[in-house]
Parts: sequence; C-alpha cells; structure tokens
Amino acid sequence: CTGDMLERHNKDNCKLSQRTIEKPHHILYRFLARDGLKEGGMLFFQRCGQIAPTYYSLGNHEKYLRYEDRLMLKQFNITLLDNAQQKVMVNSNRILIGGLSTKADLAWCRRFSHEQGIKILMAHHPEHITDHLLLDPEVADFDLICSGHAHGGQLQWNGKALFAPGQGLFPKYTHGLIMTSKGEWVISAGLSNTIKIPRFHNPKELVLIHLHP
Repeated sequence: CTGDMLERHNKDNCKLSQRTIEKPHHILYRFLARDGLKEGGMLFFQRCGQIAPTYYSLGNHEKYLRYEDRLMLKQFNITLLDNAQQKVMVNSNRILIGGLSTKADLAWCRRFSHEQGIKILMAHHPEHITDHLLLDPEVADFDLICSGHAHGGQLQWNGKALFAPGQGLFPKYTHGLIMTSKGEWVISAGLSNTIKIPRFHNPKELVLIHLHP
C-alpha cells in the first residue's frame, strides 16, 4: 500500500467529525466515517492483515499519522515503512521492501538502493522519483518502484491526462508501467475520488503485480 489510505492532515486531528470542512464532499465523510477512518482504511488494513503480510508506506494524506494509528496498524500485523525497509525471504530470495514517505528521507533512499537483494521501493509521489531519484547519481537501481498520488490524471482525453497533484497540467507520470534508468516503475491510478472534479475516462484500478525471480 503506497499511501493515502488514512486521513491525517492535521496534528490535532483526533476524529474526522472534528475536522474543519475544507471541501463540500467532507460533509459526506462525517456520516461515512465518524471516528477517523476506522471503518474505512483501518478496516481494510485489518482484513489485509488476515490474508497476507502487508506493507504500508505513507502518502500526503497521512502527513500527521497519530501514535494511536501506528499502534492499531501494529495490532493488525501491518508493517509500516516510514522511510524504512524490511527484509522478506521468499523461496530463498532475499526481498527488500522500502517505503519512501511523503516527508522523504532521500539519504535513507540512497542507502537502501545499494542494499543486496531484490529491491522494491514504495514512493507515493511520482515527483519524488522524477525530481530526485532519477537525477541523483548516488541512487542505484531498484527492481521495482511503486507510486500513486496522481489519481491517474483525474481527467483523461484521448489517453492524455489533464492534471495531477504535484505535476500540474498535462502531467506525464500518472499511471501504468514505465521503464526508467533506475528500474521498472508502476504508477497506480488509485481507487478513490476525493476531489471536487469527478474522474473522467479514468477508471479506478487495483494493481496486481507478479514477481518472477
């Protein structure tokens, strides 16, 4: 999970019902998620933890993740990767999963890129990849990079995205598989529609990736 699973924009945000309404659709949130997002994002994590090992890096919506959130994730056996990595052994393959948070620690990411094993980097923001990692000669290759944030461009016309947060008008990196100088990069168009403008010619998606050592 590459971020934007919970809603924590404010340091003092204990419950969503106490949050200032910033956009009209937040009124609906008051009825659907009265106590944070325990019946949304947290319920999803609870069920994920019952199915398989789950790894979670932070996006901009989790900017101020609460201590209570972290405890609950731990209770659900969710591994939170906040500018951190975890080693996993699968069929004698050493897999390293790292999470570059929205508050990116680029020095950590450089060190992670030089680790030995199959390296998977979760980085919520595509602009962290294009503006930093791809331009940094001290960053080595990854086997797989996963991102989100761009909403698939929100509106698409003739296969071209019109806007994405962090990239502005006519963004280049919004969804799909991209071959880069630092490894294969998958950007998800995401599952939500939490801004005023509805998705247009931009279906929601859940990405399924098969790794073949």
